[in-house]
Amino acid sequence: MREFSFKPAPVRKEQTWAIKDDHLMRRGGSAALNLAKVTGASWNTVSYRGTRSAWLHLESEAGTTKIEYTDNGGARDDFFGLIQAILAVFQRVNPGLEIEYGYSAPWRVALFILGLLGTMGGVFFIFAGLTNMTGRGQVEATIVGGALVILMLPVAWTCRPNMQAAKFGAAALSAEIAQLGGPPMPDPDDAQRNP
Repeated sequence: MREFSFKPAPVRKEQTWAIKDDHLMRRGGSAALNLAKVTGASWNTVSYRGTRSAWLHLESEAGTTKIEYTDNGGARDDFFGLIQAILAVFQRVNPGLEIEYGYSAPWRVALFILGLLGTMGGVFFIFAGLTNMTGRGQVEATIVGGALVILMLPVAWTCRPNMQAAKFGAAALSAEIAQLGGPPMPDPDDAQRNP
């Protein structure tokens, strides 16, 4: 039984996970999760300014088990090693499981609403600026409105409720995750500081 130890985030305590007899266990956590009885799973990764966050959520009758990691939390090889080990067990004991890739449905709805409200606010600012509704600040209101529409419309569009998350089998997702296991993401500020 190999143990995988990593900090999910810089300010959180280190977690130790292990897989034994097709059960996922966390030291100090709740009961072991039988990976053959997992009914749903979702994987996502988000990158921003040199930091990558990744998470795998496993759903079963017992609830949701969350395995999360932020790139600068330390021991990234153990995190990706644990994910690869879980996927290897899925290929053997739960081959029909499809893993959703992307935000879960509640997150997509929340982001859709945020994007929609931001877009509507942008359209209002554009309207207010173009019709001189306030009597001053026409150009500023139009620019702010245009920026809101440009930023928030793609959020609403990519997270619309009728969109389904992409689904992968364990083997296909394993190949995708293997590409993430390389060196840590470079911080774009480092390139500017050290030309």
